[in-house]
Amino acid sequence: MALEGPLGHAAQYENLLAEIRRRPAHGYLFAGPVGVGKSIVAIALIHSLFCELTPGPGFCCTVTDCPVRNGAGVTESGRGGGPAIPRCDCCAGCVQLAAGVHPDFLGVARETGRSDVTIEQVRNLIARLGSRPARAPIRAALIDDADTLNLPAQNALLKTIEEPPGSTIIFLIARSERMLLDTVRSRLRLVRFGPLSITDLETLLARRPGLDAERIDAIARLARGSAGRAMSLADGVEPPITALLEAIGRARSLDFAAAQALAQEHFAARDQSVENFELIARMLEEMLWLRLLDRELDSPAGPIAGKMKQIAEGLEIGAILSAMENAVKASGAVDAMANSRLQAERWWLDLARAARGDL
Repeated sequence: MALEGPLGHAAQYENLLAEIRRRPAHGYLFAGPVGVGKSIVAIALIHSLFCELTPGPGFCCTVTDCPVRNGAGVTESGRGGGPAIPRCDCCAGCVQLAAGVHPDFLGVARETGRSDVTIEQVRNLIARLGSRPARAPIRAALIDDADTLNLPAQNALLKTIEEPPGSTIIFLIARSERMLLDTVRSRLRLVRFGPLSITDLETLLARRPGLDAERIDAIARLARGSAGRAMSLADGVEPPITALLEAIGRARSLDFAAAQALAQEHFAARDQSVENFELIARMLEEMLWLRLLDRELDSPAGPIAGKMKQIAEGLEIGAILSAMENAVKASGAVDAMANSRLQAERWWLDLARAARGDL
């Protein structure tokens, strides 16, 4: 089943599938942060309806690790010398859907080089929706980047989502429903998606070879609940979570020279500085919750969790709170083109004073 594992939306998927089987809406609007799995849930629902082997929640394709969708399947030549089509052990319906060639699936997204989904794309979609299902029990359309639909495109879509052709379900994927016209979103069944938890992201990252527990721990905190951002960070520079924690742990003894050295080592580049300030802020936030609510830390890396707990118990709640707020402010200032090293020097010195109770 496609939603086993880290995606964190299995309950939404199951409830939506039951609803679609019982009495589907004309159209669905999946809204939420980028990279949290909205499109994957929509595709999983379509697989549940299109699968010819085991339709329903046990459909044969695994969306998050599909050799056809990921381009890793064995290829066979198309008919008449056409392009090769990836193959796997799934049913023909699921393979066609994964390869983007299923006759009853229509996908629309913003074209490369454009900032919006155009009226021409929407008109083409509407024209193709008019025919009867050829292979599956229904026809399904997915409009990704729906928050970039331009006004003519949204107006063109109104009649279709109000009275779609028989046996048709339309899914719109957007960051926020507020980006769409009131007349459009009022005709859609709104489903909100929240960010993924740190635990979900750690489970996802653990499937990638070459990532140790410490790096997984840091990336999961930096990803802001987005699986897409987590995967992107996994391909980048390793976050210095241990070095930053050790420095915070000796905050009382930090002087100007130590603050300068830390700023030079970990905050010299702008992007590096923003990410490290954000990582610090997220770790301090967890330490604050630990002190206030005695809540367990979300971390599979024992030494990291142990060090964070030790630091939290050694700092006053006010010091943790002020350091966290200052880290957020510093990250924003650097992102707005402030000098990253000066911001870092100031932050470490303020932390030292707060740890000593001098503020």
